[in-house]
Amino acid sequence: MVEKRFRFFVWLYMAMFFIAVLLIVLNILPVRLTAVHALFFIVSGIFAVIFLILQYGKGLGSAITILIFMVSTCIEWMQTSLTSGGDGSGVTTDFGLVINGIPVAFGFIWLVLIVGTHVIAREITLKIKIDWLRGGIYAVIGATMVMVFEMLIEPVAMQVKQLATESPTITIIQMTDAANWWMLGLILHLMIYFMLSLTDQWGKLHFPTLKSELVLVYWIVLSFFLVLGYYMGLWNIIAITLTGNILFTICYYLSLENDTKKKPVA
Repeated sequence: MVEKRFRFFVWLYMAMFFIAVLLIVLNILPVRLTAVHALFFIVSGIFAVIFLILQYGKGLGSAITILIFMVSTCIEWMQTSLTSGGDGSGVTTDFGLVINGIPVAFGFIWLVLIVGTHVIAREITLKIKIDWLRGGIYAVIGATMVMVFEMLIEPVAMQVKQLATESPTITIIQMTDAANWWMLGLILHLMIYFMLSLTDQWGKLHFPTLKSELVLVYWIVLSFFLVLGYYMGLWNIIAITLTGNILFTICYYLSLENDTKKKPVA
């Protein structure tokens, strides 16, 4: 029953995505980020939170949620404070609810980003027997996916921060930011790995059939940013983001296929 309800709302969410894209194409919904877009991302983050609680229980799922939300929001606040002179005035309120100069939607975007990459990276590395090697590869895969995703999110989010650059190409500053996002992704995934390993939850999922639904939510959010990036002319960034995510998602589905093949043998 839980799986059916979760899938139903995910497919309903995907229908919302297609309607939003249609509204953008018809120039009814603006390309720049607004409160309407913020609501869309908040819903995606709620899916990620529900997924964590369903899979790992209320205590552990809530702890991972708080970890992702607090760390990512603090990093966003520090970055925005540095670029706006420390007063947070560089952030507009057009992107929904703002707390201490940072739109709440940013935290929800990070939730679906980290949980989505966690699911994909976990599945790819699940068969690795050596604990430290598995955790290291898992964190590197997750961090790399975060980095290529953030390379697309950042120029779009600059509209909200009122820091848009004149060039839509990849600059030295953006490459430096990408390295910082990679490091943040690495730290968050390592922390999640240690939390799940210490509680003996790494190899266990209460509802394993919902993994691909969460990956679908991840790709819906990614596709939304791809649409916005298309209208901004971010061709090279779109190519990098798509290539990286497609490769890792293919590896994810190949890992699922291998699981299916091995079940009869067991």
